[in-house]
Amino acid sequence: MKRKILIPLDGSDFSLQIVRVVLDFFDPRDVSLVLLRVAAPPSLPLEISSTRTMLTGSYPLSGSYETYSTAVEQGYSEVEAELQTLRNGLLAELRPEADRLREMGYGVKVEVQFGDPAQRIVQYANEEGIGLIAMATHGRSGLGRLVMGSVAERVLRSSTAPVLLLRPESAAVVKTAGEKLALALSKAARLRMAVATDGSTFGQRAVTLATHLQKILVGDLTVLVIASDRDGVDKAHQVMTDTLALLPPEANGEKFARTIVPLVGYADEVLLSYLNANPIDLLVIGAFSDRGAGGVNAVGPTAHRIVQEAPMTVLLTKGHRHTFRRVLVCAGVEDDAVVTVGAQFAQALDARLDLLHVMPPSAAPYLSTDSAATMDVEAAISQGTRLSAVLHEWERKLEAHGYNRSSIILQPGSVQEVILQRSRETGYDLVVVGSESSPGHFPGSIANTIVRYVEQSVLLVRIRST
Repeated sequence: MKRKILIPLDGSDFSLQIVRVVLDFFDPRDVSLVLLRVAAPPSLPLEISSTRTMLTGSYPLSGSYETYSTAVEQGYSEVEAELQTLRNGLLAELRPEADRLREMGYGVKVEVQFGDPAQRIVQYANEEGIGLIAMATHGRSGLGRLVMGSVAERVLRSSTAPVLLLRPESAAVVKTAGEKLALALSKAARLRMAVATDGSTFGQRAVTLATHLQKILVGDLTVLVIASDRDGVDKAHQVMTDTLALLPPEANGEKFARTIVPLVGYADEVLLSYLNANPIDLLVIGAFSDRGAGGVNAVGPTAHRIVQEAPMTVLLTKGHRHTFRRVLVCAGVEDDAVVTVGAQFAQALDARLDLLHVMPPSAAPYLSTDSAATMDVEAAISQGTRLSAVLHEWERKLEAHGYNRSSIILQPGSVQEVILQRSRETGYDLVVVGSESSPGHFPGSIANTIVRYVEQSVLLVRIRST
Protein backbone atom coordinates (compact mmCIF):
# COMPACT_ATOMS: atom_id res chain seq x y z
CA MET A 1 0.00 0.00 0.00
CA LYS A 2 1.09 3.54 -0.69
CA ARG A 3 2.09 5.69 2.26
CA LYS A 4 -0.48 8.41 2.90
CA ILE A 5 0.80 11.97 3.38
CA LEU A 6 -1.51 14.51 5.00
CA ILE A 7 -1.00 18.12 3.84
CA PRO A 8 -2.99 20.63 5.94
CA LEU A 9 -3.72 23.87 4.04
CA ASP A 10 -5.32 27.12 5.19
CA GLY A 11 -6.06 28.74 1.82
CA SER A 12 -2.89 30.86 1.71
CA ASP A 13 0.10 30.75 -0.61
CA PHE A 14 2.19 30.35 2.54
CA SER A 15 0.68 26.97 3.44
CA LEU A 16 1.06 25.74 -0.17
CA GLN A 17 4.85 26.01 0.03
CA ILE A 18 5.05 22.59 1.68
CA VAL A 19 3.63 20.96 -1.48
CA ARG A 20 6.84 21.73 -3.38
CA VAL A 21 8.88 20.00 -0.64
CA VAL A 22 6.66 16.91 -0.72
CA LEU A 23 7.03 16.68 -4.51
CA ASP A 24 10.83 16.89 -4.17
CA PHE A 25 11.01 14.11 -1.58
CA PHE A 26 8.31 11.61 -2.58
CA ASP A 27 7.63 9.76 -5.81
CA PRO A 28 3.96 9.39 -6.90
CA ARG A 29 4.47 5.62 -7.11
CA ASP A 30 5.22 5.50 -3.37
CA VAL A 31 2.73 7.89 -1.78
CA SER A 32 -0.80 9.24 -2.01
CA LEU A 33 -1.70 12.73 -0.83
CA VAL A 34 -4.54 14.09 1.30
CA LEU A 35 -5.20 17.85 1.11
CA LEU A 36 -7.00 18.85 4.31
CA ARG A 37 -8.62 22.22 4.98
CA VAL A 38 -9.86 22.91 8.53
CA ALA A 39 -12.16 25.93 8.97
CA ALA A 40 -14.16 27.47 11.79
CA PRO A 41 -17.77 26.20 11.75
CA PRO A 42 -20.88 28.41 11.83
CA SER A 43 -22.42 28.97 15.25
CA LEU A 44 -24.91 26.30 16.36
CA PRO A 45 -28.49 27.38 17.05
CA LEU A 46 -28.63 26.20 20.68
CA GLU A 47 -25.48 28.11 21.51
CA ILE A 48 -27.04 31.39 20.46
CA SER A 49 -30.72 30.61 20.95
CA SER A 50 -31.14 32.91 23.93
CA THR A 51 -29.52 35.79 22.05
CA ARG A 52 -31.71 35.21 19.02
CA THR A 53 -34.78 35.04 21.19
CA MET A 54 -34.12 38.33 22.97
CA LEU A 55 -32.66 40.36 20.13
CA THR A 56 -34.18 39.10 16.92
CA GLY A 57 -37.24 37.11 17.89
CA SER A 58 -36.02 34.16 15.76
CA TYR A 59 -37.31 31.74 18.40
CA PRO A 60 -40.73 32.11 20.13
CA LEU A 61 -40.87 33.58 23.62
CA SER A 62 -44.07 31.70 24.39
CA GLY A 63 -46.13 28.86 23.01
CA SER A 64 -46.10 25.08 23.03
CA TYR A 65 -43.03 22.90 23.23
CA GLU A 66 -43.79 21.69 19.71
CA THR A 67 -43.56 25.26 18.41
CA TYR A 68 -40.23 25.81 20.15
CA SER A 69 -38.90 22.42 18.97
CA THR A 70 -39.90 23.22 15.38
CA ALA A 71 -38.09 26.54 15.56
CA VAL A 72 -34.91 24.90 16.90
CA GLU A 73 -35.01 22.21 14.20
CA GLN A 74 -35.42 24.90 11.57
CA GLY A 75 -32.40 26.68 13.04
CA TYR A 76 -30.33 23.49 12.80
CA SER A 77 -31.43 23.01 9.19
CA GLU A 78 -30.33 26.53 8.32
CA VAL A 79 -26.92 26.01 9.92
CA GLU A 80 -26.54 22.64 8.18
CA ALA A 81 -27.27 24.29 4.83
CA GLU A 82 -24.79 27.05 5.62
CA LEU A 83 -22.22 24.43 6.62
CA GLN A 84 -22.67 22.53 3.36
CA THR A 85 -22.34 25.71 1.31
CA LEU A 86 -19.13 26.58 3.13
CA ARG A 87 -17.82 23.04 2.67
CA ASN A 88 -18.52 23.12 -1.07
CA GLY A 89 -16.73 26.45 -1.40
CA LEU A 90 -13.62 25.19 0.41
CA LEU A 91 -13.58 21.99 -1.64
CA ALA A 92 -13.70 24.12 -4.80
CA GLU A 93 -10.67 26.08 -3.56
CA LEU A 94 -8.70 22.84 -3.08
CA ARG A 95 -9.68 21.37 -6.44
CA PRO A 96 -7.21 23.24 -8.72
CA GLU A 97 -4.22 22.16 -6.62
CA ALA A 98 -5.55 18.60 -6.43
CA ASP A 99 -6.00 18.49 -10.21
CA ARG A 100 -2.45 19.77 -10.73
CA LEU A 101 -1.04 17.05 -8.50
CA ARG A 102 -3.11 14.36 -10.23
CA GLU A 103 -1.70 15.46 -13.57
CA MET A 104 1.75 14.77 -12.08
CA GLY A 105 0.71 11.20 -11.27
CA TYR A 106 -0.19 11.48 -7.58
CA GLY A 107 -3.27 9.98 -6.03
CA VAL A 108 -5.02 12.86 -4.28
CA LYS A 109 -7.93 13.08 -1.84
CA VAL A 110 -9.42 16.38 -0.66
CA GLU A 111 -11.06 16.78 2.74
CA VAL A 112 -12.75 19.68 4.54
CA GLN A 113 -13.42 19.59 8.29
CA PHE A 114 -14.57 22.15 10.85
CA GLY A 115 -13.19 22.85 14.29
CA ASP A 116 -9.87 23.52 15.99
CA PRO A 117 -7.16 23.09 13.29
CA ALA A 118 -4.53 21.28 15.36
CA GLN A 119 -7.07 18.96 16.98
CA ARG A 120 -8.72 18.05 13.68
CA ILE A 121 -5.38 17.45 11.94
CA VAL A 122 -4.20 15.05 14.64
CA GLN A 123 -7.57 13.28 14.84
CA TYR A 124 -7.72 12.80 11.08
CA ALA A 125 -4.15 11.46 10.99
CA ASN A 126 -4.93 8.92 13.74
CA GLU A 127 -8.22 7.75 12.23
CA GLU A 128 -7.06 7.47 8.62
CA GLY A 129 -3.69 5.79 9.12
CA ILE A 130 -1.64 8.75 7.89
CA GLY A 131 2.06 7.91 7.51
CA LEU A 132 3.34 11.50 7.48
CA ILE A 133 1.97 15.00 8.17
CA ALA A 134 3.63 17.71 6.05
CA MET A 135 2.90 21.37 6.73
CA ALA A 136 4.39 24.86 6.66
CA THR A 137 5.03 26.80 9.86
CA HIS A 138 5.55 30.49 10.37
CA GLY A 139 8.42 29.53 12.67
CA ARG A 140 7.65 31.93 15.50
CA SER A 141 9.84 31.68 18.56
CA GLY A 142 9.99 33.13 22.05
CA LEU A 143 7.28 35.63 22.95
CA GLY A 144 5.69 35.45 19.48
CA ARG A 145 5.03 31.75 19.87
CA LEU A 146 3.81 32.20 23.44
CA VAL A 147 1.32 34.90 22.49
CA MET A 148 0.15 33.61 19.10
CA GLY A 149 0.36 29.89 19.68
CA SER A 150 1.32 27.52 16.87
CA VAL A 151 -0.86 24.99 15.08
CA ALA A 152 2.26 23.27 13.78
CA GLU A 153 3.79 23.00 17.26
CA ARG A 154 0.59 21.53 18.71
CA VAL A 155 0.43 18.98 15.89
CA LEU A 156 4.08 18.11 16.45
CA ARG A 157 3.49 17.50 20.16
CA SER A 158 0.24 15.54 19.81
CA SER A 159 0.60 13.46 16.65
CA THR A 160 1.73 9.84 16.70
CA ALA A 161 2.63 10.13 13.00
CA PRO A 162 5.93 11.70 11.86
CA VAL A 163 5.64 15.42 11.07
CA LEU A 164 7.58 17.24 8.32
CA LEU A 165 7.68 21.01 8.94
CA LEU A 166 8.81 23.66 6.48
CA ARG A 167 10.05 26.84 8.11
CA PRO A 168 10.61 29.46 5.36
CA GLU A 169 13.57 31.78 5.73
CA SER A 170 11.33 34.85 5.59
CA ALA A 171 7.82 35.98 4.73
CA ALA A 172 9.19 37.25 1.41
CA VAL A 173 8.69 33.77 -0.05
CA VAL A 174 4.98 34.63 -0.32
CA LYS A 175 5.00 36.39 -3.66
CA THR A 176 2.93 39.42 -4.51
CA ALA A 177 0.94 39.37 -7.74
CA GLY A 178 3.54 41.67 -9.30
CA GLU A 179 6.38 39.36 -8.29
CA LYS A 180 4.54 36.37 -9.74
CA LEU A 181 4.14 38.23 -13.03
CA ALA A 182 7.84 39.14 -13.00
CA LEU A 183 8.73 35.45 -12.57
CA ALA A 184 6.47 34.50 -15.47
CA LEU A 185 7.91 37.23 -17.71
CA SER A 186 11.42 36.01 -16.87
CA LYS A 187 10.37 32.54 -18.07
CA ALA A 188 10.90 31.11 -14.57
CA ALA A 189 7.20 30.19 -14.61
CA ARG A 190 4.56 29.75 -17.29
CA LEU A 191 2.83 33.06 -18.13
CA ARG A 192 -0.95 32.92 -17.74
CA MET A 193 -2.80 35.74 -19.51
CA ALA A 194 -6.48 36.49 -19.81
CA VAL A 195 -8.42 39.07 -21.80
CA ALA A 196 -12.07 40.00 -21.30
CA THR A 197 -14.53 41.52 -23.75
CA ASP A 198 -18.26 42.12 -23.93
CA GLY A 199 -18.12 42.85 -27.65
CA SER A 200 -17.75 46.62 -27.27
CA THR A 201 -15.19 48.52 -29.35
CA PHE A 202 -12.60 48.87 -26.61
CA GLY A 203 -13.10 45.31 -25.41
CA GLN A 204 -12.39 44.00 -28.90
CA ARG A 205 -9.29 46.18 -29.10
CA ALA A 206 -8.13 44.54 -25.89
CA VAL A 207 -8.52 41.12 -27.52
CA THR A 208 -6.39 42.19 -30.47
CA LEU A 209 -3.72 43.58 -28.13
CA ALA A 210 -3.74 40.44 -25.97
CA THR A 211 -3.18 38.12 -28.94
CA HIS A 212 -0.29 40.34 -30.01
CA LEU A 213 1.23 40.25 -26.51
CA GLN A 214 0.79 36.49 -26.32
CA LYS A 215 3.13 36.00 -29.27
CA ILE A 216 5.71 38.40 -27.83
CA LEU A 217 5.61 37.23 -24.21
CA VAL A 218 4.96 33.55 -25.02
CA GLY A 219 2.26 32.45 -22.62
CA ASP A 220 -1.17 30.86 -22.43
CA LEU A 221 -4.16 33.08 -23.16
CA THR A 222 -7.73 32.71 -21.93
CA VAL A 223 -10.28 34.78 -23.86
CA LEU A 224 -13.27 35.57 -21.63
CA VAL A 225 -16.29 36.45 -23.76
CA ILE A 226 -19.01 38.07 -21.65
CA ALA A 227 -22.66 38.28 -22.66
CA SER A 228 -25.47 39.81 -20.63
CA ASP A 229 -28.36 37.46 -19.90
CA ARG A 230 -30.66 40.39 -20.75
CA ASP A 231 -29.45 40.64 -24.35
CA GLY A 232 -30.61 37.21 -25.47
CA VAL A 233 -28.99 34.28 -27.24
CA ASP A 234 -28.62 35.99 -30.62
CA LYS A 235 -26.56 38.85 -29.20
CA ALA A 236 -24.39 36.44 -27.19
CA HIS A 237 -23.78 34.38 -30.30
CA GLN A 238 -22.84 37.48 -32.28
CA VAL A 239 -20.36 38.64 -29.60
CA MET A 240 -18.71 35.21 -29.62
CA THR A 241 -18.56 35.13 -33.44
CA ASP A 242 -17.05 38.62 -33.64
CA THR A 243 -14.47 37.78 -30.97
CA LEU A 244 -13.42 34.53 -32.62
CA ALA A 245 -12.87 36.44 -35.86
CA LEU A 246 -10.25 38.57 -34.09
CA LEU A 247 -8.15 35.58 -33.05
CA PRO A 248 -5.37 34.64 -35.47
CA PRO A 249 -5.26 30.97 -36.46
CA GLU A 250 -2.95 28.86 -34.32
CA ALA A 251 0.13 27.72 -36.22
CA ASN A 252 1.84 24.38 -35.78
CA GLY A 253 4.74 24.55 -33.38
CA GLU A 254 3.47 27.55 -31.40
CA LYS A 255 4.55 27.42 -27.76
CA PHE A 256 1.35 28.70 -26.22
CA ALA A 257 -2.28 27.72 -25.78
CA ARG A 258 -5.47 29.69 -26.32
CA THR A 259 -8.76 28.95 -24.55
CA ILE A 260 -12.18 30.53 -25.10
CA VAL A 261 -14.46 30.80 -22.05
CA PRO A 262 -18.02 32.19 -22.31
CA LEU A 263 -19.43 34.03 -19.27
CA VAL A 264 -23.04 35.14 -18.87
CA GLY A 265 -24.23 37.86 -16.50
CA TYR A 266 -23.14 41.29 -15.32
CA ALA A 267 -19.62 41.80 -16.67
CA ASP A 268 -17.93 42.85 -13.43
CA GLU A 269 -19.60 40.15 -11.32
CA VAL A 270 -18.95 37.16 -13.58
CA LEU A 271 -15.46 38.30 -14.49
CA LEU A 272 -14.31 38.91 -10.91
CA SER A 273 -15.83 35.59 -9.85
CA TYR A 274 -13.85 33.81 -12.57
CA LEU A 275 -10.61 35.64 -11.75
CA ASN A 276 -10.86 34.83 -8.04
CA ALA A 277 -11.29 31.15 -8.84
CA ASN A 278 -8.64 30.81 -11.56
CA PRO A 279 -4.94 31.76 -11.28
CA ILE A 280 -4.02 34.45 -13.82
CA ASP A 281 -0.79 36.48 -13.96
CA LEU A 282 -1.94 39.26 -16.29
CA LEU A 283 -5.42 40.48 -17.22
CA VAL A 284 -5.95 42.65 -20.31
CA ILE A 285 -9.15 44.69 -20.55
CA GLY A 286 -10.55 47.75 -22.26
CA ALA A 287 -13.62 49.78 -21.45
CA PHE A 288 -16.91 47.88 -21.49
CA SER A 289 -20.25 48.87 -23.00
CA ASP A 290 -21.01 51.24 -20.08
CA ARG A 291 -18.09 53.52 -20.95
CA GLY A 292 -20.33 56.27 -22.29
CA ALA A 293 -19.23 59.13 -24.52
CA GLY A 294 -16.41 60.54 -22.39
CA GLY A 295 -12.95 61.56 -23.53
CA VAL A 296 -10.12 59.21 -24.38
CA ASN A 297 -9.32 58.72 -20.69
CA ALA A 298 -12.83 57.48 -19.77
CA VAL A 299 -13.09 53.80 -18.85
CA GLY A 300 -16.56 53.45 -17.33
CA PRO A 301 -17.65 51.94 -13.99
CA THR A 302 -17.31 48.28 -14.99
CA ALA A 303 -13.68 48.49 -16.09
CA HIS A 304 -12.89 50.70 -13.10
CA ARG A 305 -14.32 48.19 -10.63
CA ILE A 306 -12.38 45.34 -12.25
CA VAL A 307 -9.12 47.31 -12.04
CA GLN A 308 -9.94 48.06 -8.40
CA GLU A 309 -10.78 44.51 -7.31
CA ALA A 310 -9.01 42.06 -9.62
CA PRO A 311 -6.35 40.14 -7.65
CA MET A 312 -3.76 40.19 -10.43
CA THR A 313 -1.86 42.78 -12.47
CA VAL A 314 -4.14 44.50 -15.01
CA LEU A 315 -3.33 46.08 -18.35
CA LEU A 316 -6.08 48.61 -19.09
CA THR A 317 -6.09 49.74 -22.71
CA LYS A 318 -7.10 53.34 -23.30
CA GLY A 319 -7.12 55.79 -26.18
CA HIS A 320 -6.13 54.80 -29.68
CA ARG A 321 -2.44 53.92 -29.27
CA HIS A 322 -1.96 50.18 -28.90
CA THR A 323 1.60 49.92 -30.15
CA PHE A 324 3.76 50.58 -27.12
CA ARG A 325 6.94 52.32 -28.24
CA ARG A 326 7.58 54.48 -25.19
CA VAL A 327 6.91 53.36 -21.62
CA LEU A 328 6.78 55.45 -18.44
CA VAL A 329 7.41 53.44 -15.27
CA CYS A 330 6.38 55.28 -12.07
CA ALA A 331 8.00 53.80 -8.96
CA GLY A 332 8.28 54.49 -5.25
CA VAL A 333 11.21 53.32 -3.15
CA GLU A 334 9.42 50.05 -2.28
CA ASP A 335 8.29 49.30 -5.83
CA ASP A 336 10.94 46.81 -6.98
CA ALA A 337 8.36 44.63 -8.70
CA VAL A 338 7.04 47.64 -10.63
CA VAL A 339 10.54 48.41 -11.93
CA THR A 340 11.16 44.79 -12.86
CA VAL A 341 7.84 44.28 -14.65
CA GLY A 342 8.10 47.65 -16.41
CA ALA A 343 11.61 46.87 -17.67
CA GLN A 344 10.55 43.38 -18.78
CA PHE A 345 7.60 44.77 -20.70
CA ALA A 346 9.60 47.52 -22.36
CA GLN A 347 12.35 45.11 -23.36
CA ALA A 348 9.89 42.57 -24.79
CA LEU A 349 8.16 45.33 -26.78
CA ASP A 350 11.48 46.86 -27.88
CA ALA A 351 10.28 50.16 -26.39
CA ARG A 352 12.06 53.14 -24.91
CA LEU A 353 11.75 53.29 -21.11
CA ASP A 354 11.74 56.17 -18.64
CA LEU A 355 11.78 55.33 -14.91
CA LEU A 356 10.22 58.17 -12.91
CA HIS A 357 10.54 58.63 -9.16
CA VAL A 358 8.73 61.61 -7.63
CA MET A 359 9.96 63.10 -4.34
CA PRO A 360 8.45 65.76 -2.08
CA PRO A 361 10.52 68.95 -2.60
CA SER A 362 11.37 69.05 1.11
CA ALA A 363 12.85 65.54 1.01
CA ALA A 364 15.90 66.44 -1.08
CA PRO A 365 16.46 70.20 -1.40
CA TYR A 366 20.16 69.62 -2.00
CA LEU A 367 19.44 67.91 -5.33
CA SER A 368 17.66 70.77 -7.05
CA THR A 369 16.96 74.46 -6.51
CA ASP A 370 14.08 74.49 -8.96
CA SER A 371 10.99 72.63 -7.74
CA ALA A 372 9.81 72.15 -11.31
CA ALA A 373 13.11 70.78 -12.62
CA THR A 374 14.37 67.22 -12.62
CA MET A 375 17.01 66.33 -10.05
CA ASP A 376 20.58 65.26 -10.70
CA VAL A 377 20.58 61.45 -10.61
CA GLU A 378 24.37 61.31 -10.28
CA ALA A 379 24.21 63.56 -7.21
CA ALA A 380 21.42 61.49 -5.68
CA ILE A 381 23.35 58.24 -6.12
CA SER A 382 26.49 59.71 -4.53
CA GLN A 383 24.74 60.85 -1.32
CA GLY A 384 24.94 57.51 0.50
CA THR A 385 21.26 57.69 1.53
CA ARG A 386 18.43 55.17 1.38
CA LEU A 387 17.47 56.65 -1.99
CA SER A 388 20.97 56.12 -3.37
CA ALA A 389 20.83 52.42 -2.42
CA VAL A 390 17.44 52.11 -4.14
CA LEU A 391 18.74 53.85 -7.25
CA HIS A 392 21.72 51.50 -7.40
CA GLU A 393 19.33 48.52 -7.29
CA TRP A 394 17.11 50.03 -9.97
CA GLU A 395 20.14 50.67 -12.15
CA ARG A 396 21.09 47.00 -11.82
CA LYS A 397 17.59 45.89 -12.80
CA LEU A 398 17.53 48.25 -15.80
CA GLU A 399 20.91 47.04 -17.05
CA ALA A 400 19.67 43.45 -16.89
CA HIS A 401 17.04 44.40 -19.47
CA GLY A 402 19.11 46.57 -21.78
CA TYR A 403 18.62 50.01 -20.16
CA ASN A 404 20.89 52.18 -18.02
CA ARG A 405 21.09 55.05 -15.55
CA SER A 406 20.10 57.59 -18.18
CA SER A 407 16.55 56.15 -18.09
CA ILE A 408 16.06 57.27 -14.47
CA ILE A 409 14.22 60.56 -13.84
CA LEU A 410 14.00 62.18 -10.40
CA GLN A 411 11.56 65.04 -9.98
CA PRO A 412 10.16 66.84 -6.92
CA GLY A 413 6.51 67.63 -6.45
CA SER A 414 3.13 66.00 -5.90
CA VAL A 415 3.25 62.41 -7.17
CA GLN A 416 -0.09 62.54 -8.97
CA GLU A 417 0.52 65.97 -10.50
CA VAL A 418 4.01 65.15 -11.75
CA ILE A 419 2.94 61.84 -13.32
CA LEU A 420 -0.11 63.37 -15.00
CA GLN A 421 1.86 66.33 -16.29
CA ARG A 422 4.67 64.19 -17.68
CA SER A 423 2.22 61.77 -19.31
CA ARG A 424 0.47 64.70 -21.04
CA GLU A 425 3.60 66.46 -22.23
CA THR A 426 5.60 63.47 -23.44
CA GLY A 427 4.59 60.92 -26.03
CA TYR A 428 4.22 57.85 -23.86
CA ASP A 429 2.07 54.94 -24.99
CA LEU A 430 1.98 53.04 -21.68
CA VAL A 431 2.15 54.14 -18.03
CA VAL A 432 3.23 51.52 -15.48
CA VAL A 433 2.27 52.11 -11.85
CA GLY A 434 2.11 49.97 -8.72
CA SER A 435 -0.78 49.43 -6.32
CA GLU A 436 -0.57 47.98 -2.82
CA SER A 437 -4.06 49.17 -1.87
CA SER A 438 -6.80 46.73 -0.98
CA PRO A 439 -10.03 47.12 -2.99
CA GLY A 440 -11.59 49.19 -0.20
CA HIS A 441 -8.73 51.70 -0.15
CA PHE A 442 -8.00 51.80 -3.89
CA PRO A 443 -10.31 54.79 -4.68
CA GLY A 444 -8.11 57.10 -2.57
CA SER A 445 -4.81 55.84 -3.98
CA ILE A 446 -2.32 57.39 -6.38
CA ALA A 447 -2.81 54.43 -8.69
CA ASN A 448 -6.53 55.19 -8.98
CA THR A 449 -5.78 58.77 -10.00
CA ILE A 450 -3.45 57.54 -12.74
CA VAL A 451 -5.98 54.97 -13.96
CA ARG A 452 -8.74 57.57 -14.17
CA TYR A 453 -6.96 60.55 -15.67
CA VAL A 454 -4.05 59.56 -17.92
CA GLU A 455 -4.87 59.25 -21.59
CA GLN A 456 -2.50 56.33 -22.17
CA SER A 457 -2.98 52.66 -21.46
CA VAL A 458 -2.09 51.73 -17.87
CA LEU A 459 -0.31 48.65 -16.54
CA LEU A 460 -1.35 48.39 -12.87
CA VAL A 461 1.13 46.12 -11.07
CA ARG A 462 -0.20 44.56 -7.85
CA ILE A 463 2.47 44.85 -5.19
CA ARG A 464 0.47 43.57 -2.23
CA SER A 465 0.55 39.91 -1.15
CA THR A 466 -2.15 37.68 -2.63
